[in-house]
Amino acid sequence: MNRTRLLTAGAVGTLLVVAATSFASPWWTLNRLRAAVERHDAEGVSAEVDFPALRDSVKSQLLGSIARGADTNAFAAIGQAFARAVADPLVDAIVSPAGVAAMVEHGKVSIAKPTRDAGTPDTEPPRDKPPQHKPPQHKPPQHKPHYALHYRGWRHFAVTAEDGGSFVFRRAGLWSWKLAGIELPRN
Repeated sequence: MNRTRLLTAGAVGTLLVVAATSFASPWWTLNRLRAAVERHDAEGVSAEVDFPALRDSVKSQLLGSIARGADTNAFAAIGQAFARAVADPLVDAIVSPAGVAAMVEHGKVSIAKPTRDAGTPDTEPPRDKPPQHKPPQHKPPQHKPHYALHYRGWRHFAVTAEDGGSFVFRRAGLWSWKLAGIELPRN
């Protein structure tokens, strides 16, 4: 009887540890993503993102916002046809490790193309000049964005940024998550 109790207690303890670590796994994912952004590590950012799903999310919201504007404009049908033709290359250009890093770094969910001065991982020095080695400069403390994390069931959690938009993560295993969508701010 003692052995049965010991096995039961061990099984319950193991289940509690698995449940607790699974529950905490979104915070680990966010920590890895933020650390990759701070290091300007494009590969690290890419490891935390499901780019095909993220591109589909952005494209559907982009086309949806254009369709909502169709009710107010007589030339909307022409605009919609044009938008569908340019949506794929536009979204491919915007949804990149640099674009994701810029959104996370600045705490804003948007589909604007990141600029070179955003300090994103894809930033390269100009090719016409040899790289200059400058001593490290001390930057003034930057505003660190704050996020609110909430579960949306077993398979999804969302991180709401300061601008009201959200990063939506999808479970990719018991302890793994991937950024799979964004929800643009309402404005």
